[in-house]
Amino acid sequence: MLNEICGEVKMRVLTNGNRVDFEAPIQMQEDQLEKFVKFLGYLLNEEIEIREVKEKERFGNRSEKKQKKWTFDELLMLLNPNLDNSELAKKLDRSVMSISMERSDFVTSFISWAKSKGYNPEKITRTLVEEFMEERK
Repeated sequence: MLNEICGEVKMRVLTNGNRVDFEAPIQMQEDQLEKFVKFLGYLLNEEIEIREVKEKERFGNRSEKKQKKWTFDELLMLLNPNLDNSELAKKLDRSVMSISMERSDFVTSFISWAKSKGYNPEKITRTLVEEFMEERK
């Protein structure tokens, strides 16, 4: 039944207590959005209201913070598979969502880059991260 409603869907849902969020914004075509809304309505047995919201309004209840730039050392820590997002959030004084979003973008890009350059992605140094970021500019 669910495949009929929304087709194959791959996404990560993050929870914290009774709060739910998606790992990253989800870009959808109009037909995909319709299927997604239909699925939520089916799942919750409720009518779903769609409302266009500006990003600032969405997070308007949080204190306005200036976005911190990621340092080379922080990016190096994102590459450590032994640290989970919660641990990193505490160590780096960032939100779990921020860690998750930066990790999903940075790690995949960095590993691809390292392999394309012939570097061993398991032997990562700060110098490699700096080289990657310089080329990425």
